[in-house]
Amino acid sequence: MCGASDSANNVHLSICSPPGGSDRFTRILKHILTQRSYYPLYPPAEEMNIDYECLQLYAQLPVTPDVLIVPSELRYFIKDVLGCICINPGRLTKGQVGGTYGRLFVQKQSSEQADRQTPCVAAQVVKI
Repeated sequence: MCGASDSANNVHLSICSPPGGSDRFTRILKHILTQRSYYPLYPPAEEMNIDYECLQLYAQLPVTPDVLIVPSELRYFIKDVLGCICINPGRLTKGQVGGTYGRLFVQKQSSEQADRQTPCVAAQVVKI
């Protein structure tokens, strides 16, 4: 799943960090995954125009995805959060210089069982 709004940065700006707490990116991604919404803030940031009918139809996460691409102005990262590979590839360009992009290789595991299995994922963020 991939989205266009900078939901990770908006969540980052709205939550308080506990003193000596865990990694902020992991906390942000846990909010997105546990609330099962690509935009888990209510009310939304003032600069966000939200169509609530479309939000209910298209921004809900009925299951935890195997891979979640979270484009954001925040620093690029790759993290395994709650069994989901979360990737912020960063910006392709930063002014006049090159930025970063993400590269993914996903291989579905062969399974005779009906159980859902996490695929084999290789991911990297490449600097230009």
